[in-house]
Amino acid sequence: MSVEDKPFVHEVFAVCEDEQHGRQPKLLDQPFQLYASSKLSSSVFFRLKVSLASSTCRKTMVYLQITPDRISSLRYTNYNTNEMGSLSPPCLERVRQKLGGKRSVTRLQFQLHSSAHAQLVVPTGFALDEPPNSPARVTFDSAHSLAAASLFSLYLPHNVLSMTKFQSFALAIEQFPSLSADQRQLYARMVDLRGLYNGRGGVEMKLEGQNGSLLPDKDPNRSATPATTDSYATTVAFDTPSRYIDSPPRYEECPGEGREPKVTSDVTAISVQNPGGHSAPPEYKDTERQQNVSNASKHVHRESEEFGLRQTCKRRHSFAAGSTTMASIGNAQRPEKMPRSQIADPVSSQSRLELLLEQQSQQIKQLQKDMEELKRRNTELEGRYNEVEETCCNLESHQVETKETIESILIHTGELDDECEKLGKQMPDIYEEVQDTVKELVGEWVQENMAEIIKGHLDKQVAAQIALVKTKMCRALQD
Repeated sequence: MSVEDKPFVHEVFAVCEDEQHGRQPKLLDQPFQLYASSKLSSSVFFRLKVSLASSTCRKTMVYLQITPDRISSLRYTNYNTNEMGSLSPPCLERVRQKLGGKRSVTRLQFQLHSSAHAQLVVPTGFALDEPPNSPARVTFDSAHSLAAASLFSLYLPHNVLSMTKFQSFALAIEQFPSLSADQRQLYARMVDLRGLYNGRGGVEMKLEGQNGSLLPDKDPNRSATPATTDSYATTVAFDTPSRYIDSPPRYEECPGEGREPKVTSDVTAISVQNPGGHSAPPEYKDTERQQNVSNASKHVHRESEEFGLRQTCKRRHSFAAGSTTMASIGNAQRPEKMPRSQIADPVSSQSRLELLLEQQSQQIKQLQKDMEELKRRNTELEGRYNEVEETCCNLESHQVETKETIESILIHTGELDDECEKLGKQMPDIYEEVQDTVKELVGEWVQENMAEIIKGHLDKQVAAQIALVKTKMCRALQD
């Protein structure tokens, strides 16, 4: 593994610098553990981890995951003791105190896209039942604040994160849009939340006040328990343009008001202009029919919210008809000076609603078929999940057995080392004893056998010399 591919892990302190909605930069007292992994084959991602200690002494890990598609810019800056002027970042001196009085610190500043934020990941079934001022609650609030911020900085000691490592992060972020399909699949597996919590998986927690965009803390326009009427409930979940295809019907000037009512969308206009108890009743002969039409229109919008818009063109036409009907009902409930030409025919309205309901019924049937197919696929996936879980259990048991075997081998190896050490201490004594024994045996054998051998050898040598002398003397006498 190269230096660039090796994960970076270190404790950091975070400062939320998002100054929108009057917020001030805030240093979070709780330290986070930063885990950053960058690979040339699968880009980079950042995870911040913090532990929640509950009143029952149970610890729960909470993660903040930041992927490159959420990052607008990433800056790397070093600050030393001379950086104390007005250009120094907020809370720098307090950060230095948090880092043990270190005068040189490194700052990683994350600027996320305007509509992006860090993923706040918790275990499945997570519930924080702690009092407001408890340590676990304070820690979780810090993690929540950091996840909601679009601009924040992470501080760590100087020279812990090298420039080479940071450049690998920056290069991976820059090259993320150009990843191939295989690389994106590999990256998706790398950041998959199902791999957290020892394979049990985590879930992303929806931030408080999040509805497409984050609401600021202490927003005066946000109600803790907003009142939800029928018409409001049918519009808050929609994030689509007005359902009118043509211009909405023009109303005459209302009595007691000097201007026409402002209509932003059909259902919203009805919610705003819903008449009170003292308004004139509608001029329909059949009051019960009007009530049924109104209830049917509300029911249609609820179904639209629940199942979504699948057929765009048809739905726009049908909702335009329904909107005209509801606007006509609102006009019928206006005071007497409202012209009758603006009131739609009840029969025509009912036929339009019947057509709309028929289309809704067909879409519901199609959705039911889709749900059956999803249930079937879910059953198959559950079966595969059970197989994978069983395989994981088997692997875990084999791992435990292997670990026990290794520990047993280590124990036996230690015993053998002890025996070898004992034998090593005993070997010199045996050598000396053997040496003494050999000396004694050799000495006795030499004493018993060597004298005779030497004597016989000397006799042979003497006899040979005598024979040689005799031969020479005989030759001399003959001459």
